[in-house]
Amino acid sequence: MNEQERNLKLSEQWESLYNENADRMATECYAMDAEIEAMGLSKIDGQAALREVEKVVDKAAPKRFMRVTQRHTCGNTVIVESVLYDPDKGEAWNIPFVAVLTCKDGKIVSDRTYANWAEWPGIG
Repeated sequence: MNEQERNLKLSEQWESLYNENADRMATECYAMDAEIEAMGLSKIDGQAALREVEKVVDKAAPKRFMRVTQRHTCGNTVIVESVLYDPDKGEAWNIPFVAVLTCKDGKIVSDRTYANWAEWPGIG
């Protein structure tokens, strides 16, 4: 398996764990010192801080889930086009977003996510 194939598999695991257990997503998919940026908001430094943010999101929207619509790879980067859904907010509610995931040694070391943060559960 080459680097791009490994990174695609990591992005699939990232999606699956986000939907099942965001705490595991943070610990299993991200490097300890990962740099996570919700573009337009503040930076989230490291796996531990990401776990805390995900606890807030889970509390605000326990049924929320994402669906990846497209994945694009180039070298050590996977660009993921996704949509966030929350059934508690109604069938039509969703937030499209794009995450630029840079990977190294089977972990995400940089995550730059672009979204309408004003509507994001627990953040907006």
